[in-house]
Formats: sequence, structure tokens, C-alpha cells
Amino acid sequence: MGSSAWQGHQGGTTVSERVRASLREYVHGAAPERRTIADSLVYLVPDKLEDLQGPAFGTVELPIHLDWGPERHYNIDDDASCSALYQLTLQNSGSVEEICRIVNAERLAKLWSTMLLPTRCRGAWEAVFPELPAYTEAKEHPSWTNLSE
Repeated sequence: MGSSAWQGHQGGTTVSERVRASLREYVHGAAPERRTIADSLVYLVPDKLEDLQGPAFGTVELPIHLDWGPERHYNIDDDASCSALYQLTLQNSGSVEEICRIVNAERLAKLWSTMLLPTRCRGAWEAVFPELPAYTEAKEHPSWTNLSE
């Protein structure tokens, strides 16, 4: 078999040359778009902040489709508990009506800047409600992460 049998269809390009060119393109070319399951999640946002008529105090029990853990009760009066309640609701609820029944506008505004939410979820809410305070990263770990306590 002569060397012409190893030449490609593009004007005498050899297989080795094509492989090298493809590797150069792969290494130096644009990175392929990375898609994850999180990219496909839909985050629902009500039209008006005033629609959020959830309780301002007391205890809320989340439905099983939002929290499938053994303890689904959240204390609205406790910032950490209420924040966890709202984070689960905003990320996982399948209806705006459900969000409006659980989340209270005033409590949400108070907790918003410290809530841990996916970037796309936070962005969707802030696009509709620019009046929500800016996100601030915690400067210290919560006390439960300190081994000395």
C-alpha cells in the first residue's frame, strides 16, 4: 500500500496532520458549553412582592414535595430556620401560588442578603425585585462548623 492510501480527501492532508490539527483546535479552541441538570431547573417568581402573603411568625410545615426529611417544621421567628424554609421553597416549589402562601415579603426582604441560593434562582428574583438587598457572603463559618465549640 503506497503512501497515497493514507492521504485524506483534503488536498493531500495526511491522517497525522489532521489529528494534529484537531488536537490544536481542541486544546486552543473555545471550551465546549458545559450543561448540568441545574441549568434545566425553572425558578418561579411572583409578579409582585406584595403577593408574598406567608405567615410573618409562628411555625410552617412544608409539604413532602418540598422537604422530604423527618422534620418539616420551620420556625418563622428564627432567622436561620426561616431562611432554610425560604431557600427550600424558592428552589423547589412548582407553583407561584405555593410560594406566595409560604413566603412573607417582609421576612424575605430581611433575610434575602444572607440566603444561600443558586445563582440563577437569585438572579431570577432580583431581576423582578431589584429592591431586594444585595447578597453578602458570610465572613465567618456558622458556629456548627467550629470544632472547638
